[in-house]
Amino acid sequence: MKRRGGRRFANLCSDLYLLSLEEIEGRGARRGWRWEQMIAERLLERGYPARAIAGGVSIFGVTPASGLRHQIDGEIGCTDALVIGEWKAYRGSVPKNEVLRFKGVTDDVFDGFAGRRPRLPVLRIFGVAGDASPNLRWYVARHGITLIERTRWPAPVLADPYIRWPVGMEPSSREIQRLRWLSRPLQEAYPPAPGGGYVVPPLPESDAVSAMLRTHDEVSERLWRLTDTEATVDDDLGLCA
Repeated sequence: MKRRGGRRFANLCSDLYLLSLEEIEGRGARRGWRWEQMIAERLLERGYPARAIAGGVSIFGVTPASGLRHQIDGEIGCTDALVIGEWKAYRGSVPKNEVLRFKGVTDDVFDGFAGRRPRLPVLRIFGVAGDASPNLRWYVARHGITLIERTRWPAPVLADPYIRWPVGMEPSSREIQRLRWLSRPLQEAYPPAPGGGYVVPPLPESDAVSAMLRTHDEVSERLWRLTDTEATVDDDLGLCA
């Protein structure tokens, strides 16, 4: 059996999700600063190699292909993934330009890897302190960006093999497949093309995306029912009485 580590990607998602449930004081820029500080402190406490990236600094050792000076809220090294994160303290709707910018920046970073694709999966996290709108959930799902919000457990947590579900309540193989699709590495979102470069695969139909989001809702609610009544989620993502 694989050893459970405290710095896996699923653990990171769980930590960030639990942070999103905490109240944040202040308004505007001050509130955003407090949210970012909370995240930085939690990552430090849990021993994640993490840093915020000022514009012009390389990300995971590469310079974005465009040469533009991108700022990144979080470059995080997990034992099983390289993670690029963006944190927004919005309680209400997230401006669409924030999400579009994040996708564009991460695409540009991935382009910078060129022919030397990284050994570990490169995953993207977009975290908000409130709840995402249906349109935002739909958009990030289609592009494989992991979403952290208050209402739902993150898809990587729900799909994690170390969750010890009671017999009969565990997600089915089909549900696991759908949950993993909602959080895809950039290598999977843009598979390599013969002769170099990569392929942008056709995106699934809207009905298919909606079905995956419904699965996310259903499995998250299942875990909430367990944690509300008889169990908690420990540091290794096991259900404990």
